Amino acid sequence: MSLVLSGQGEKTSPLLRVARKYSAYLSYPLAICGLLWLLALPLSSFSRRAYFSENAMMPGQVYTTFGTQSHMDAMDRVDAELKTKDRAQAVEAVFASIGLDTETQEFTYTKVPRIGKHAGTNVHGILRAPRSDSVEALVIAASWTTANNASNVNAVRLMAGLAQYASEQVYWARDIVFVVTDSGEQGIEEWLRAYQGLTTTSPLFVRSGIIQAALSLELPPAKRYTGLGLYFEGKGGQLANLDYVNMVQYVSRLERMPAYLHGLKDVPRRAHWWTKYTSATQLLLRQVRAQAFGLSTGIHAPFLRYRIDAITLAGLPQPDDPVSAVFAHGLFTDADVPAAPMQRQIGRTIEASFRSLNNLLEHFHQSFFFYMLPANQRYVSIGDYIPAAGLMIASLLLQAMHLWWMQGPDELRSDSPHTRITRINAYYALLRATLPSSVGIILRVHALGLVLLLIPQLIASSVLTDATTTAYLFTMALASISMVLHTSDIYWTRRIEWRQLKSIVSVYLAVVVACLSVMNFSLAVALFVVAGLPLVFTRVCRVDTRIRRALGVLMLVAVSPVCMMTLGMHVLGCSSNPFRVFLADFYRFGSLVYPLVCLVYWPVNLLCMIIVLIQ
Repeated sequence: MSLVLSGQGEKTSPLLRVARKYSAYLSYPLAICGLLWLLALPLSSFSRRAYFSENAMMPGQVYTTFGTQSHMDAMDRVDAELKTKDRAQAVEAVFASIGLDTETQEFTYTKVPRIGKHAGTNVHGILRAPRSDSVEALVIAASWTTANNASNVNAVRLMAGLAQYASEQVYWARDIVFVVTDSGEQGIEEWLRAYQGLTTTSPLFVRSGIIQAALSLELPPAKRYTGLGLYFEGKGGQLANLDYVNMVQYVSRLERMPAYLHGLKDVPRRAHWWTKYTSATQLLLRQVRAQAFGLSTGIHAPFLRYRIDAITLAGLPQPDDPVSAVFAHGLFTDADVPAAPMQRQIGRTIEASFRSLNNLLEHFHQSFFFYMLPANQRYVSIGDYIPAAGLMIASLLLQAMHLWWMQGPDELRSDSPHTRITRINAYYALLRATLPSSVGIILRVHALGLVLLLIPQLIASSVLTDATTTAYLFTMALASISMVLHTSDIYWTRRIEWRQLKSIVSVYLAVVVACLSVMNFSLAVALFVVAGLPLVFTRVCRVDTRIRRALGVLMLVAVSPVCMMTLGMHVLGCSSNPFRVFLADFYRFGSLVYPLVCLVYWPVNLLCMIIVLIQ
């Protein structure tokens, strides 16, 4: 009530009086300062050198032995079995010959709702730890194809060698589960659901204990690799524990097979500060793209949904590698596999990583789960980047407060004590006259967003292709603009307070961004940039400024979901329409991008158009 009446000259706290006095001047600077804070994150002064919080891991304290003849023979057995059997049977036969408890899981899934069923097969083998009772487990996983749809037989071969190595050791305190799938992320998701007992359609009967950590392998066709790419983002913005990332980077450098974040190599220490800044910016942008939009970076992503720390190690072929230049899908010949020293280096990197994971006394918890990595072996903690979100939220809230206080005629903001009762009655009469209209507009626009959310899940099977998705989006855009024009025409002569409407929308968007910033900071920033900034700078135009009104609508159309998704096909590197990708991730992995587009981004964009057009 104090906040409501403070605009009518009532006595309030000093903080509210200061906010009322300066809110009109602080909203825009705060939004700009929030963006400048983000631009400052790549600077070295914002980041700190990585360190280990979990001392029990003791990384790099063991002598690695992977690469003996028995390990190479196990890798060759994969090639021999593939010549006479299909992929699932070949892997199961190799695992069984090593002595693992094996099982094959066959499943069906739908990529998007009602768009046909696809079949897949998972094979897993469990090495029982000789020093425990199968209470805990570690997982190493690989798919038959990489995230870029290249053949991943090299990773399956290396997994067989690692299984042979692990079976020869007696120091394991946790079971080791080896998983091979032919359906990428969806195959691992189906395997995890069955492993956790969440599905009865394709259950697993050969299981181990609670999974403590997982590592996925991707080795595209190449003879030599210059290093490994390290990926750690999940579909919903989840991140692997920072100790896990630091440990893998540390042991990989000891084995002379360094793991680079997103495959970007280090900048020389003596490089110019601008070179370091641009390299850090590029790395942060890749992380924001993967974390905000859930783009595929490896089959580790489904593990993070189940609170299992997981990463992906992907081989980086040499630029002039002849095999990498002309790789072919399918079976490999002996000339296509990596050289033995290269296999030994990668295998020992994974061996050292699993030896450190084997030393863990409990689940990862000491280090950060919220961070940004501007460079290899450097990090930005949540306390250093979250103020940017706070500045953005404050800009929306201050503008909402100012607009709420400024609504109505100037007589309502008089400081005269003689008209106090009259002003309060007039103020509540204004709210009774205008608030239903503002709330009605907001509900109508969100109802349209709800239709956008539900229709793709109800249409017939073979309809939602890339072409029909694009046509559907443009149809919804035309329907939305028609509704905006119709609503603006209705309220052109009716009494409506645009400041009140914008104030309510600003508070609503501020709450969404605030809640989202502590779950998925990258997605919160992206939402503020495409929806919050246009809302902050949107103002009503006077009747005689039709050119300004038309320019305002055109600018809002330029930042609308349709235009942004059309641009996103090139910026995000999506192979199909981003709307269809977001829909599939929402249906399969519970991603928040698709609901936010339909229920927040699209409605706020339409409400900004209505504010520009109404009188």
